[in-house]
Amino acid sequence: MSTRALYAITIAAFTAASATAETYAEKLTAVDADKKTITFAVEGKERTFKVDAKTDVQMQVRSGKRLVVVPVKDGLKGVKAGREATVTTEKKDGDEVVTKIVVLVPESGK
Repeated sequence: MSTRALYAITIAAFTAASATAETYAEKLTAVDADKKTITFAVEGKERTFKVDAKTDVQMQVRSGKRLVVVPVKDGLKGVKAGREATVTTEKKDGDEVVTKIVVLVPESGK
């Protein structure tokens, strides 16, 4: 197999995988760790999403002049409603399921 064909197959696989993912940057209006759901507005309408058991939950924090992303110790239980977050979802078994949450922490004094 030629190198070009291998590159084309690899790019096609990555494109297909990313085509099913969506990313939202919104304020979380509700978080239910027991039911494993989060709610936020999408195009002005409240939507509730299931959170996958393997969801990567992280928090963006300032370390000196840099912003760093660190894991949230308690997972979904460490995420609070009212916080801004970037949420990545994927289609799984016909449902849009959250696979990654990055909570944005406001700067101190603001």
